[in-house]
Amino acid sequence: VGMLIAAGLALAGCNGPSPQPSPTTSLSASASPSTTANASSTATELTPAEKDQQSAEEAVRRYWAVLDELAADSSKSLNMVATVARGQAADQARIELGTLQSQGLKQIGQSVVQSVAATPQDNATYSVVTCVDLTGVNVVDSSGKSAIRPGRPDRQKYTYTVEKAPEGFFVTVDTLKGTPC
Repeated sequence: VGMLIAAGLALAGCNGPSPQPSPTTSLSASASPSTTANASSTATELTPAEKDQQSAEEAVRRYWAVLDELAADSSKSLNMVATVARGQAADQARIELGTLQSQGLKQIGQSVVQSVAATPQDNATYSVVTCVDLTGVNVVDSSGKSAIRPGRPDRQKYTYTVEKAPEGFFVTVDTLKGTPC
C-alpha cells in the first residue's frame, strides 16, 4: 500500500471550513428625531496579506477534503486532485490514490483537520502546518479487513507548501511525512 498506509493515511479529508471572523456593526441613535444616528463599525477588516494567509490555510483543508472523497470512492476521477493540488503534491496524490484503488482498498470515515497555520515564505508561497485527527479513519480491503498499520498515531502533523496562482491557492508539495502531534 506504499507510503499511503505507512504514513498513517495521509490521504484523508477534513470537515468544514476554518472559522471566519464575522463582522459586526453597532448603531446607536438617540430618541430625538433631530439627532442623527451614529454608526460605528467594529468589524475587523483583513489585510490582503491576511486574506492570502487564510486562503493558504483553506487550501490545505480543501486538499484533505478532496483526497478524503477520492480515497472513499474509487469511481471518482483522480483528475479531481487538480482542483486542489499542483506539481509534486498532485502527482504524489494521484500515485497514492491509484495504488489504493488498484489494490481494492478504500477509506472508511473522515479525518478531522484540527489546526492549520500558514506562514508566508514570499508573496505567493506559504508553508502550512496542520494537525489532523485520523481516529475515525480506516482503510479496508473488499472483505472489510483493515490495512492500517498497527500503532499508527491517531493525530498527525503534516507540513505542506501552498502556492498562490491566478486561479486560487494550491498545495504544491506534500511529503506525506506525518509526525505525532
